[in-house]
Amino acid sequence: MSLVIMKFGGSCLVNNHAFNKIHEITQLYQNDQKIYVSSAFNGITDLLLKLAKNAKKSIDIDKDMALLEKRHFDIIEQVFNEESDFYIAAKDWVDENLSRLEDILADIQEFGFEPYYQAKVISFGEILSTYILNQFLLSKGYDSIYIPANEIIITNDEYNNAYPYFDLTTSRMAKLIAPILEKPNKNLIICITGFIGRNKIGYTTTLGRGGSDYSATILARSLSEIGIHRDIRVILWKDVDGILAIDPEFVPESSLIRYLDYDEAKHIANFGAKVLHPKCLEAIEKLNIPIEIRNFNKPTEISNFTTVSPKSDKNQIKGISTIQDGIIITITSGSLVDMPGILAKIFKVISKNNISVSLVAQSATEISTSFIVKKEDADKAINSLKKSEYFSEFFEIKSEEVAIINITGAKVLDNQTKVKIFQAFAKKDIQVKALSQSTDEINFSIVIQKENLMDAVTILHEDLFEDFESLKYKENKN
Repeated sequence: MSLVIMKFGGSCLVNNHAFNKIHEITQLYQNDQKIYVSSAFNGITDLLLKLAKNAKKSIDIDKDMALLEKRHFDIIEQVFNEESDFYIAAKDWVDENLSRLEDILADIQEFGFEPYYQAKVISFGEILSTYILNQFLLSKGYDSIYIPANEIIITNDEYNNAYPYFDLTTSRMAKLIAPILEKPNKNLIICITGFIGRNKIGYTTTLGRGGSDYSATILARSLSEIGIHRDIRVILWKDVDGILAIDPEFVPESSLIRYLDYDEAKHIANFGAKVLHPKCLEAIEKLNIPIEIRNFNKPTEISNFTTVSPKSDKNQIKGISTIQDGIIITITSGSLVDMPGILAKIFKVISKNNISVSLVAQSATEISTSFIVKKEDADKAINSLKKSEYFSEFFEIKSEEVAIINITGAKVLDNQTKVKIFQAFAKKDIQVKALSQSTDEINFSIVIQKENLMDAVTILHEDLFEDFESLKYKENKN
């Protein structure tokens, strides 16, 4: 019997129809052992964060608490028969946890808004939704078990962007989850909260963006290392068919990528694909655990979904992804040609301000260095450099809005592919400001002026059409 770990996002938990779709999916996988990981209901994490931030000021707390209760009660009243044991248990759970939440908000009012409190408050979204999902599955006759992830996923102390300690998590999984799975039971479903964990001293932590997807892959890794199942896979149920070769904003009939290896998927995810966060792959790639990205509204689909695994066609360009809101900062000086270590000095300043850099280009003489940051970080980066005595005295600092086009696939190694790329740009008179190719040779990044992005992606798709045509599929209308 194989094990499938499925993650259901907020868009899979919106109403009675969606919950019945989960029941349908459960029946489709009746011969597998199952672990379900749940996100919070749509919009709930943002509402909880608002509550936490406004608690000190006592702004809108009563109104938002009432809204929080109503959102969950509305789902409960749709999903369960009124006055059934499951209906009562779900409502009692919401009441009890909202009471706990009020106590935490009172602590914030007294002691101030701290990272620990933020993590604790926003964790309630998954705690509420996963328990309701668990009760729904019980109402359908399954042996469903609810387990909060902060009993099993152990992390560091970065409360709102925590990193798991895999050894400690695997040890917890061996004690708490493995004994349940060792008894084959097709009717069993383990429901585990996504997004949350705990540090070594027991404080709740959260896993940051893509956290529920990350939870699913963390669980898969730990169970694979324990060795209960040789056949483990992860399914992320989304509201899209999978990862597209190009954002439909640029090419409305973009092709679906059916197969990616882990490196290809990480490059595409790093450069703008919002369907999958690259950290999810970090947890499972060394164990070759496959991950499927499927459309929640097409659960019986046989082939039109994305699978990330060791399997991939190396002779294709897999995708074109973009960063649309980059700022390129260029630092130049004519007087320090022979002075080494300029790059180190730049990034010492940048790192102190917790700013991430997505691409770096430097002349061989170190006379000119360019790097790209997010638009929201640009002013902070520039001001911190100008305040540095070293850079303010000897260097000129300039900035410009740019976009990055990221082309992924081993075929970018082929010189003929690069020729096609630059010939395509020449047709639209698009100037390239900087280039970068990764050492693993599956990624080619091109920096252009922001206003040329639509033309650049469109012409690349037209001129590399054959590569994307091989990925195309026709939607099954049956």
